[in-house]
Amino acid sequence: MRRAGEEGIALLPIGSQEQHAAHLPMGTDTLLVQEVVDRALDMLAREAGPGVVRLPALPFGHSPHHLFAAAVSLSAATLGAVLDDILDSLVTSGYRRIMVVNGHGGNDEIMRLAVKRFALRSPVTVAACSYWTLTAGEDGAGRPDVTPGHAGWFETSLMLAAHPDLVRTPVPARAPVEPPPCSTPRPTRA
Repeated sequence: MRRAGEEGIALLPIGSQEQHAAHLPMGTDTLLVQEVVDRALDMLAREAGPGVVRLPALPFGHSPHHLFAAAVSLSAATLGAVLDDILDSLVTSGYRRIMVVNGHGGNDEIMRLAVKRFALRSPVTVAACSYWTLTAGEDGAGRPDVTPGHAGWFETSLMLAAHPDLVRTPVPARAPVEPPPCSTPRPTRA
């Protein structure tokens, strides 16, 4: 395993446990980030072979703004400390290249700061992204900018593609949660 770590890449998906309106399951963010990472790994395996290890997803994130029944939220300090400990463990296990892939908006800044702190103190390559930023902006094929929102068309579409059995019907005809106009840099769908 140590040899795999020295030559491979460790991928850590992180999500959240929070409500997603009445039609999506509590673990939507975790399910979607796992799906995105797994599909990327399938594509990578066809082209580059093995060498990338997907860790079990961290199913809890920072979501104090969505504390409904059965939601679990970590404080920013706790999430940062958990990420620090996981990254330290991976380096101790021999990994020299680590990628954290996020599936929940509330984790983004905390994840980026944790990875930045870690990169400054450790001689390994570590990176982080939120999966929806990997194709942000128009891609030349005329597809629009992607801003995920919360329990809206973006997440619902992905859940219908990845886990249709978990999407409750009827699916809302319009976004159930609209962000306040000042919360996003430009008008968008939730």
